[in-house]
Amino acid sequence: MIWRALRVRPQSRFYLVILLAVVTLGTGMATGFGLFYRLLYVLALTVVVGYGWNWVTLRGLNTVAKGRTRQAQIGECIEEAITITNSSLLPKYALEIQDLTDLPGYSGGIVTGLFGGKTGTWNMKMLARKRGRYQLGPLRVSNLDPFGLFRREREFGSVEPVLVFPRTHELPEFRVSPSELSGDSSARRRAHNVTPQVSSIRDYAPGDSLSRVHWNSSARLGKLMSKEFDLGRAAEVWIVVDLDRNVQAGELEESTDEYGVSIAASLAKRHVESGLPVGLLSEGDKRYFLAAETGVGQYQRIMQLLALSRAEGTTPLELMLANEEPLWTHLSTVIVITSSPRPSWVAALRELTRRGVRVVVVLVDAASFGSAIQTLDVLEDVVETGMPVYVVGKGEDIPSALARSRPARDSAGRVVA
Repeated sequence: MIWRALRVRPQSRFYLVILLAVVTLGTGMATGFGLFYRLLYVLALTVVVGYGWNWVTLRGLNTVAKGRTRQAQIGECIEEAITITNSSLLPKYALEIQDLTDLPGYSGGIVTGLFGGKTGTWNMKMLARKRGRYQLGPLRVSNLDPFGLFRREREFGSVEPVLVFPRTHELPEFRVSPSELSGDSSARRRAHNVTPQVSSIRDYAPGDSLSRVHWNSSARLGKLMSKEFDLGRAAEVWIVVDLDRNVQAGELEESTDEYGVSIAASLAKRHVESGLPVGLLSEGDKRYFLAAETGVGQYQRIMQLLALSRAEGTTPLELMLANEEPLWTHLSTVIVITSSPRPSWVAALRELTRRGVRVVVVLVDAASFGSAIQTLDVLEDVVETGMPVYVVGKGEDIPSALARSRPARDSAGRVVA
């Protein structure tokens, strides 16, 4: 049977027993009563038995972890199978097993027992609550003697890495669809599928469809020739995530940076699946940058980069936008995800729109995460620029929040979320 590992403090009990023994000895010497000496013998025997029990229990044990999860998304469980072998003849009671992982928010374990010469396996689950690269292991096995006086610990196994990715959502109603983007590519790339753009011809290969055959060249050269296609010119989608530590709020999975990164991952998935080139830019503990590319490989690179990103940046969003402005052209769509309340970044985006760059803003409301930061103070400024804006608060369903982009106005004409 499995229980939560209990937190106890055996040292305080041990010192209490020693103090009681000293008092008993002093009282016995002062009064001469034999009862106090017998009580002293009982206390001494308790200490000896407790120490011996604790020492014997952790001998003859071997503990290994198998089947560890190597990758997970936030909200999923990281699992491992813990196998304990008792090679001695003595039974082992009250064994506390804990994985010394550095996963944020994890503090669990199991308590179990094992008969002599037996092997048992238990499954341990740890909830992934923060993106990043962490370690699983080593395993710590500890035991408390029956009197609660001594605790002994041993560590087993090795350390293995686990990568926690941000949570992704399907965004079927997100309104910045490929059909609304200006143009259809920013760079010419070779494509394996049939597109309207033909870049060259090559020898016919078995399996090529008749639609790929270039008949004029085939007639002129006397052999079948197939057309090569490229992607043409398509609009690039750039996802910009604000990881400035000064505008973040909340903890673990319920934090502004986790919501922002989750939105970024979901938007990347949507646009990559639409066949559009997607780029990523962020300033966290370092600069995170991926040039706009297409394909599943690009999505995997984006997820990897977002998983490793940390919201420890010191560069304000407006400064990052100014520094990276040459990246974007009139064929670019920039989606900015931030919880910053400063109006200066709105002015920086307004300059981008004047150059023909399409801009979309996603505001993650820091106040809803218990912060004094009033993200929505800039909402009206964003709306007045004509840029589509979405608002996401703590606990809100992200697909639903990203399905509406027109904030309403109150009776005074002010913009409200």
